[in-house]
Parts: sequence; structure tokens; C-alpha cells
Amino acid sequence: MARDWTDLSSGVLAAIAARLTAIDYMAFRKVCRLWARSVSGVPPSPHVPYLLLLGGGGGDDDDGERSDEFTFLGLPGQTLHRLPVPGLRGKYCVGSQHGWLATLDPFSEPALLNPLTGQEIPLPSITTLPDIHPSYAPDGSVASYFHFSDPTDYYFHYKPEEFRGLSFDKVAFSSSPAAGGPLTVVALYGIASKLAFTTAGADRWRLHDDGWRFHDVAFRRGSLLALSGDGDLLAVDLSGGYADVVRLVASQFDPLVAGQYRRYLVADDATGDLLQVWRNFDFDDVANTLTTREIKVMRLDWGTNRWIPISSLGGRALFLGIGSSMLLSPEDVRGLRPNCVYLTDDWWDMLYSEEVRLARRDVGIYCLEDASLQPCHSPDPRFNWPPPVWISPSLS
Repeated sequence: MARDWTDLSSGVLAAIAARLTAIDYMAFRKVCRLWARSVSGVPPSPHVPYLLLLGGGGGDDDDGERSDEFTFLGLPGQTLHRLPVPGLRGKYCVGSQHGWLATLDPFSEPALLNPLTGQEIPLPSITTLPDIHPSYAPDGSVASYFHFSDPTDYYFHYKPEEFRGLSFDKVAFSSSPAAGGPLTVVALYGIASKLAFTTAGADRWRLHDDGWRFHDVAFRRGSLLALSGDGDLLAVDLSGGYADVVRLVASQFDPLVAGQYRRYLVADDATGDLLQVWRNFDFDDVANTLTTREIKVMRLDWGTNRWIPISSLGGRALFLGIGSSMLLSPEDVRGLRPNCVYLTDDWWDMLYSEEVRLARRDVGIYCLEDASLQPCHSPDPRFNWPPPVWISPSLS
């Protein structure tokens, strides 16, 4: 005798819904009106990561820059969900936090987007930065950008499609844009990785241009921290409307060695831990691709103000790449591999030619215990471009 699933009690339905990811939760609510009413006040499980594959939305010849449909790869079962996200058409992702994406349109204009709800929050125009000067075509569109490049002290001229790879490298925000409270947005900008910042509702970006260059930024319990180009740990106070930078921990690393790595700052609000992660690459001249070869992780000892190398993440998994890095526990997300780093490709901005679109993306799972790297999804050239990004989808 077939089971009538509409007979399930509201309590059972709510218990099921609370264990679903946001994407599965959306499908769950569409089964019938009874199911939708039963879980209307029950939020889905938070912090479940998906790999947002921005290519392959349409036919075999399509890619994420010409499609309104995108693929979410669920971990660890590699479940594929294809969903319409019209707000992503033609855009690059340069940040991912709180279920939201930071995007750049073809003219490098930034915005924050929730891909599930479609809500979009525009950010100030990139032309409000003091070293960016656009020139316009007769129809009023931007024809090119002149970028004042320090330390050469003269302007470089770029077409819009060239400039997008040289504009915002990473965007981070202090809280969920849906929370309704004060929202600070910070961007690493340009080849020199300067720090630009703005607040919700502001009409322009402010540029910190006091000689500092930055590897990464992270919000830790509401406070902004940064890694300088020299490897110093910095506290950045934006409360006065300008960036007041204070060195917290001086670099303890040989600059010649440290310079060979891409470095990340990872803040874990749950434990208070602060990690510095180094990622080294192998370059294939023939295939014009980079592949992660080595990951080093260090934890800051606040008592001695020194970075201590660690070989274990305490059973957690680290997600690294475009957007802000995050630490998740297998207890929170069933099936995650402990003490592993889930990687996405964030080096594409190092190549500004069309060849980068054809290059294989550096996406996989790196095990800290044996230094092995395994793919996290089947290779598919449709997903080469734009580069994929980790996201924990949210319906808020």
C-alpha cells in the first residue's frame, strides 16, 4: 500500500525541513501547499556549502556569461541543482559571504546579490574611486577606463572587458546584507591590492592610499583585520570614515619565501581562532594553468603574537578561494572530509588574456595529512569560465 505523504504531521515536516539545505528547502516547499504552510516559520539548515558553477547554464556552447541558469553542486554527494539566477547573467563573482555574492558587471560596477531570492543591493560606482577615470562613447556607455597606476605615476588605458580583471580582486562585508543593521563593505582593489571601503547607502568608495598593500582581509567578530603585502597582521578601523591601520603582529617570515605563496586570512568567530593560509602553485606553461601544489596553515598564538604552524584543522574543513574563507565542522555538514581544504580557483586575475577562459580551473580537495589533491567534481569544460565560487545559500 502506497504511503500518502500528505498525511505527515506538521511537526515531522518541520523536523525534516530544518535539516534541508536552502536549495532543497525551496523544492520541499513546492511539493504542496500543506508542506509550504507547515514549514513557513522553520528556517533551513545554515552553512551548507555549494560550489556555484557559473558556466554550463545552457547548451554545450553556452557559458555563465550568456545564461540566466546556473548549477549548484552540493557536497559531499555531488548533487547538481540547476536554478535560474537572472541577476548573475554576464557577471563575475568577487566575494561570497552570508549566502550573498559580490558581483561585477561587464563595466566593473559592483553589487551584492542573493542568488536564491534575487535581491540585489547596488554598491557605489567604481568610477567614484579617485584613480579611475572613464571615457564615454557617444551613446553614453563607458568606452574605456584610465587607471592611475602607482608607482609608475602615469595612466593606463583599458577597455571595459580588460579592466574588469584588474579592478576589484576581492569584496568582503561585515554582516548579512539582509540583517538590516550597519553594513561595511571592503574591497581589495587593483594590481597593487589597495584597500577600498564603503557603507550601506553611501554614494562613493573611499580609498586607503597610505602606502599599505594587502594580501587579504577578514572580519573577526565585527572587527576588520588584514594581511599586508609584507605579511604583517593589521587592525583596520573604519569608524571615522577613513582607514586607520595599526600593526598588531609583525611578519616573522622570510619575504623571499613568503612571496611565492598566495596568502589568506581566516577568522573563526566560533572559536576565536585566526588562521593564515599559504597556497603554492605549479604552473603548466603548455596548458597555461596553475594547480595547487602545497597548503600551509598557521594559527595565531595571541599570547606570544606568533604564527604557529599546524597540521590539523581540529577535524574541521576549510573552504578557500573566491570570497571569504570559512571553517565548517563535519558535525554541521554531514560528509565533509575533516582536516581538508576545499579549494576554488582564485588566480584567474593573474592572466588577462582570453586564454584564461580555456584554462582548467584549479578546484579540488587538498588533504593536509598527506598533501594529496583530489577533484571535487567531474571535469567539465563548460564550467571553466567564469570561475566557480563557494556559497552557503540563504533565503534571507
